[in-house]
Amino acid sequence: MARIELPQRGLHLEYESHGSEKRPAIILIMGLGLQLVSWPPALIDALVDAGYRVIVFDNRDIGLSGTGRLPEHYTRPQRALLAHLLHQEFTPAYRIADMAADTLALADALRIDWFDIVGVSLGGMIGQTLAARWPERVRSLVSIMSSAGPRTAPWPSPALLWRFLQRPPKEAAPDAKLEHFMALMRALGNLTDRDELDALRERLALSLQRSYNPAGVARQLMAVLADPDRSDEVARIRCPTLIIHAADDPLVPLPAAHHLARLLPHARLKVIQRMGHYLPASAVPEIARLTIEHLQAIDGTRRTKP
Repeated sequence: MARIELPQRGLHLEYESHGSEKRPAIILIMGLGLQLVSWPPALIDALVDAGYRVIVFDNRDIGLSGTGRLPEHYTRPQRALLAHLLHQEFTPAYRIADMAADTLALADALRIDWFDIVGVSLGGMIGQTLAARWPERVRSLVSIMSSAGPRTAPWPSPALLWRFLQRPPKEAAPDAKLEHFMALMRALGNLTDRDELDALRERLALSLQRSYNPAGVARQLMAVLADPDRSDEVARIRCPTLIIHAADDPLVPLPAAHHLARLLPHARLKVIQRMGHYLPASAVPEIARLTIEHLQAIDGTRRTKP
């Protein structure tokens, strides 16, 4: 792992680079509240073995990355959530566009001029914004279990949403934090396989040892809610796009993917059966295959930057 300072953004980002720097670069963008260690190693290995350089990083406000400059008077998360529910505007600490600009600054610092994006959930939203606003930098997009905004698809059940919004305080015992997130991820991912749950426990324990910042997670969520419908922006995406979604996603239901597909008629949509809002080991081979096929198809037609 390495840290890179982004003074123009007022923060630093923690990142890892896998594979040769001479290979085409893929930037993987993780979802809300999740750190770079949440990426399945098998997915990273498959992309590297296919001939790509893979960059993973902690988004701002999570993991070992910095928070960045916060406005003096931004709406606190509890009030912001109420404003969102009442369809009222509020001032977030930052927006998805700011997180997209963070990612672009990381690419600049690593001297990566043209890259592919694979984004999960919030990471998919960040990737969509990058592709729409900086088309000259983004070669292609893979948007996984994501949406064009929370108002473009059915909301999750109130019980799941309430569980998702709850976070143990920073002073809570480590075991209590681990059990809380085990229960949450089990519900989000519809997980029952014992080996999968053991791997999840190990990954969550590592994340909690690295960092635990519930305030940062809340601010990331407010960034999502601040732009509840980004359909007009998403519709401007012109790069080759692959949409991957889970058939049984309880947090971002499948209609979100169908909405994206309507906005992007050039995109390819693939639905993975028996998968929830999680990247289980059982689905990683198919996700890797679909992503590599998507990238290799572009390699065959667009070898240089336009």
